[in-house]
Amino acid sequence: MKKRSRALGMLALLIFTTGCWDQDSLRDARLANATAYDFTPEGMLKQTLEIVDDSQGNQGKSTNEIHSGTGNSLRQSTDKIRAKVTGDIRYFKYGVILYSESVARKDLYPYLDVMYREPDHPTSHVKIAIVDGLAGEIIEQKSIGSLLIGEFIAKKIRSLEKMCVFPEMTLETLLPPMLDPGQDFALPYLSKEGEDVIARGIALFHGQRFTGNLDTEQGALYVLMTGKWKKTARFVKRIHSGPASDVQNFITYQTNNQNVKRHLAVKVQRDGQIDVNLSLKLPVTIVEYARDHLQDKANVHRLNDQLSEIMTKDAEEIIRTLQKSGCDAFGIGRQLIAHHPAVWKSVDWNKEYPNVRFHTQVTVDIVGNGILN
Repeated sequence: MKKRSRALGMLALLIFTTGCWDQDSLRDARLANATAYDFTPEGMLKQTLEIVDDSQGNQGKSTNEIHSGTGNSLRQSTDKIRAKVTGDIRYFKYGVILYSESVARKDLYPYLDVMYREPDHPTSHVKIAIVDGLAGEIIEQKSIGSLLIGEFIAKKIRSLEKMCVFPEMTLETLLPPMLDPGQDFALPYLSKEGEDVIARGIALFHGQRFTGNLDTEQGALYVLMTGKWKKTARFVKRIHSGPASDVQNFITYQTNNQNVKRHLAVKVQRDGQIDVNLSLKLPVTIVEYARDHLQDKANVHRLNDQLSEIMTKDAEEIIRTLQKSGCDAFGIGRQLIAHHPAVWKSVDWNKEYPNVRFHTQVTVDIVGNGILN
């Protein structure tokens, strides 16, 4: 009897129990998947937003609509868009944000600040890229092939990260190097050519400003040099003289990044000169070489030496571009802060970084050549 009375009492209490007071219904929310930021000719900030509708009424196929708004700040431009659409705007956790080169060259952080301050704004999976030209024009395409534009760009960036063409970066991982005086960063660099969205290369930053870029052919080696690589990296190099139209003058090889070895050491000499030793050991597999003869050990040794020389020169060119752009992507300043604090305090890093002496060596070792031999 006591058990029955206790159970009835608990049921009675449930009648008066309300739901979660802070419940946030998404029924009326509008899901934003891709955002782009440009400057108008008057210097206002223009935001272009892709809003996705994946409701059941679309028979399983999502549709999107594109809206834009201008303002003196990111928040104001968003409010202009909110005034045009029904429901509240929420951001997809796997979304993408595009900034035009003109916005990035001015200062990127003011156009990110509100995203870090909002507790419900996703950061951990959101991709960011810089666009050569107007970023909004890419969003206005609405779709490429069977994919909506936001999904296409996000998948494109993630696939090129796996191939080491782009450095891996999200809205969450971007903040620490952006605010670190001893570390710079790089972002994917895109452009629009006709109806296509192509990889332009890698956008380099000094502080919070876009200052230079690497092309797509330099991307994979740059990512390996940072020590933050993904699954594999592929290279195509010309190793024989003759016309560029002859495939036999080229070799294609790829690395198994699990076996790549990178070493970076920062040394401060007695006269204050800063030296950096950066070495890479790349075991590679030949995936295309029309001349073959890879069963000949002497030929393999010759190719190892030739490719090592080519890759070392490529690495040196990347470093020259980084120093010219003021982009300390390898965190040399961070090494000084941690291990040579007195030196760090005594130098103007903006002036000193271009004078750092880099000693670079890339060693290629052919360990596989497919199943031909």
